[in-house]
Amino acid sequence: MAIMDNAFNNDESRFSRLLNTLAHLMLYALAAVAAARVATYFGYTSTPVELTILFGNAALLIGLMHNDFRRLCVQCMREVPADAGQRAERQQWLLWLRHWVSTTPRVLLVVVMISVPVFLVHSVGLPRVVLLPVDALWAAFMYSVWLHHRLRPWCPYCRD
Repeated sequence: MAIMDNAFNNDESRFSRLLNTLAHLMLYALAAVAAARVATYFGYTSTPVELTILFGNAALLIGLMHNDFRRLCVQCMREVPADAGQRAERQQWLLWLRHWVSTTPRVLLVVVMISVPVFLVHSVGLPRVVLLPVDALWAAFMYSVWLHHRLRPWCPYCRD
């Protein structure tokens, strides 16, 4: 995907720099989305909560694309922990999760697993608590994306 590659790897483009800056806010966006989702469980569905979820998820998706379409940038290299090898060993299941959701059929399966409960809550009227596993899966996957990018050279599941 040349368009995506150019969008994230052109350091002279303001848009590319903006995308990369947003991508490095991924962990903060994940925390903000998690806090906003918890608020929705207690009935707080105000505009600021919904906007936090919307913009937080947009930042997470930009982070996902940054991690998939960008080589390790200088800021990513600075964020690599000193004990990266040990962390990769300790958190193998998260690295595995990142690799497991990397094929098209599995991505579609995860989309269905996320979409069906959301549809049931909003159309049938099931309680919002039904979305707790969906939110936990989304949070674990997005954290695994962030972690994998930092530990990529030590990932036991990477083939290249």
